[in-house]
Amino acid sequence: MLRPLRYVAMILGRLFLSLRYRIRIHGREQLRGLKGPVLILPNHPALVDPVILLSTFYSQLKPRPMMFEGAEPGRGFRAMMKFINAIPIPNLAVASKEARARTEQALANTVLALRRGESILLWPAGHIQHNGGVERLGSARAVSDILQQVPDVQVLLVRTRGLWGSSFGQAMLRKSPDLGGRLLAGVGWLFANLLVLMPRRRLDITLRRVRRDELPEITRDKLNPWLEAWYNAEGPAEPTYVPYHFLFGPRTAEFPKGSSLEGADLDRVKPQTKEAIAKILSDKLRRPLREEERQPQTTLDQLGMDSLDRMEVTLNVEQRFGFAGDEVPATVGQLWALAEGLVERAEAKPAPPEWFAHPTDAAAPAIVGDTVGEAFVTRALASRKDVAAADDLAGVLTYERLLVGALIMARRFRKVPAANVGLMMPASVAGDLALLGLCLAGKLPVILNWTTGPANLEHAARLMGLTHIVTSKAFIDRTGIEVKCTEYLYLEQIRQGVGAWEKLRTLLSVKLFPGSVRARVPRSDTDQPAVVLFTSGSERAPKAVPLTHRNLLSNQRMGLAVFHLTHGDCVLGFLPLFHSFGLSVTTLLPLLSGIRVVHHPDPTDAGGLVRKIVAYKPTLLAATPTFISHIVERAEPGQLASVRMMVAGAEKTPEALFERVARAAPAAKLLEGYGITECSPVVSANPPEANRPGTLGKPLPGVAVSVVDLETGDELPREKMGMLLVSGPTVFPGYLGADVPSPFQERNGKRWYVTGDLASIDAEGYIHFGGRLKRFLKAGGEMISLPALEEPFAKRYPSTEEGGVRVAVEGVETPGGRKIVLFTTEAIRLDEANDLLWEEGFRGVMRLDEVRRVKAIPVLGTGKTNYKELREWVTAAERQPEPAAR
Repeated sequence: MLRPLRYVAMILGRLFLSLRYRIRIHGREQLRGLKGPVLILPNHPALVDPVILLSTFYSQLKPRPMMFEGAEPGRGFRAMMKFINAIPIPNLAVASKEARARTEQALANTVLALRRGESILLWPAGHIQHNGGVERLGSARAVSDILQQVPDVQVLLVRTRGLWGSSFGQAMLRKSPDLGGRLLAGVGWLFANLLVLMPRRRLDITLRRVRRDELPEITRDKLNPWLEAWYNAEGPAEPTYVPYHFLFGPRTAEFPKGSSLEGADLDRVKPQTKEAIAKILSDKLRRPLREEERQPQTTLDQLGMDSLDRMEVTLNVEQRFGFAGDEVPATVGQLWALAEGLVERAEAKPAPPEWFAHPTDAAAPAIVGDTVGEAFVTRALASRKDVAAADDLAGVLTYERLLVGALIMARRFRKVPAANVGLMMPASVAGDLALLGLCLAGKLPVILNWTTGPANLEHAARLMGLTHIVTSKAFIDRTGIEVKCTEYLYLEQIRQGVGAWEKLRTLLSVKLFPGSVRARVPRSDTDQPAVVLFTSGSERAPKAVPLTHRNLLSNQRMGLAVFHLTHGDCVLGFLPLFHSFGLSVTTLLPLLSGIRVVHHPDPTDAGGLVRKIVAYKPTLLAATPTFISHIVERAEPGQLASVRMMVAGAEKTPEALFERVARAAPAAKLLEGYGITECSPVVSANPPEANRPGTLGKPLPGVAVSVVDLETGDELPREKMGMLLVSGPTVFPGYLGADVPSPFQERNGKRWYVTGDLASIDAEGYIHFGGRLKRFLKAGGEMISLPALEEPFAKRYPSTEEGGVRVAVEGVETPGGRKIVLFTTEAIRLDEANDLLWEEGFRGVMRLDEVRRVKAIPVLGTGKTNYKELREWVTAAERQPEPAAR
């Protein structure tokens, strides 16, 4: 049935195209007697040439085109691809394991189709011409791979000239145009020209049938230059402009000159980063990089990498260094920039007009309810039409839409045969919906920190008895995270299974029967866990931290009282849900109190965050000092004008940051606070009306703090430094699992949480931070367990028979960032050490900054490593041993 329809469509297509294009075919005799299997290999000057060539060759060869399906193909596009029997090629511009696998499958399907005698239309370059009207194949391997596997296939070369300068190419805009938009514009111009009067663009299509013995050696190193020479035999195409109307509009156009891709500030790239990238590239190429190949302008094509190779290397760099980009890097320098987090991201989408709608609730923000689920439903029903949350993918959601989505999610999650369900999502509306859906389904969300590595994720899943984890397919595809013995519930698949009728009846129940919606909220004791988070660890295995409904809601109500928020405020939420700050302060607090929140999924994307601030005008930023510092660094004058308050916590705020914030955002107050996961998380904060920089502020209302002597446990007077203890409704009930030491002390009939941090309290009640006792650091607000980093080396290099320690890891926090050093008596290079951590599953911030070879690791009288002395070695330049070779 489809074949006759295809014939008709191709005939109509040729007639339609003839109204705009005057096509001359050179070498038509090459088609005589030509039958499948035929591999048709054209150059690719513009997005429209596939349509032209398909309609030209269909009557004789009926080729199946291999076509790029776009970033987010819609149903109409997928139907069209099916109609023309195309073999879809996924988006290879963005690093993705799934895209790589699907590309490999597409090539396999192409080989099978040729072996069946079908003809294939394949564009060897894989992209339209980028610059100068010439075809560049680089290291594309599709043609050579196919020819090696199908030796009897006939080859037809096609060269199209005349499209460089077309609105479907890159000559005018220096970027790929929007195909759908250009097609609609073209149809409009056709009718404006009364169909037959439209000026026609001349195209010359040259054909050459190639015998197998005419081809060079079938390797991409030999074949690609040979194909390039044929495609570009007539020299670079000059951009030609053809008017769109026979009477109106410009008759000529000035085409911009080609320019090289502007890079990031590569002077900021550290030498060890360059070495690490060189090591990754060398491992992929299975040979050392030559010195001239280590230059920033060296393209990955020149190194012999095709699109799949480049994607694999990009995923490796993203996962190893913890930064992401919008596109796959093309040069060595761009890989450096990606590893350092210097890559510019795409422009933020402008905020939809409804984002700025005035809230209907005139009262002060408040949280009404005893549980998270009850508080959300109460807020959503009271503020149905008010904006709740937004991000670039979901757009703007009102409370009514958010409630409908959460109820639909809850319906699915109730079917999970387990009380505890894992959740692994970045900051996003989808993450909000999943969290709220789990709460309304009566499940306990166990929020997993994917940065701690596979061993710790497996430990968390085993400890909590997880069988299912709610996540995003796109997120998993990008990060490659696996959690053994669990099943992923992909939000994309859940969304696809939701029909229009289910959406409608859920919406009607919210509108017409709000009482029934309230009645379906699970009834929980306020002292039962609402979520479970995990410590990142001063110990070797993260501890499970249950936070009760009372813990979370108490902390958020305290925050509302201290910061004097209004419904006119807007929160920028970019910390992930596994971060206690991200869960409580930038997700639940706004959603439950009636304050708008706009999400950005990547906290390392400082440029994107600045653009999001410009677009959505948030008034409140709550993050770690590191992230705030990055935002301030990237902001231009006036871009942070909407921000009135920045709340910094999770690590010490450098004094210099206060000065930089004052310059970049004069209307904003930078308020430092202190928080810890076990306390839900905020313990203290500087009130806006009495900010005292350099302190951690005062305890929140209802939170009690005490400083005790480290040896005696006696309470110390004001101004004395000691161990900080916390008590109050925000303190968690205790770690889950057996054999976990109690973190509490009983004093004066009250239970106190022992923070492990040193502090003092001044006469006015402000807390002054004194340092940490546990062996961990913080970078970007993320805990870095030094024992966890040391363990793989201790296994690989155990102590000698005489008891000599061979490896130890120590680090310090400095105003310029963390410094983590592996001390060793062995000859270990930095790249080798970080490769070992990579193999053990450590990602992002969990890496070494330096390796130092020493004659002996200092030990205490007990035989244990003297970490205090090692810490002094890190900080004292005059006592630093000679660094090992990098």
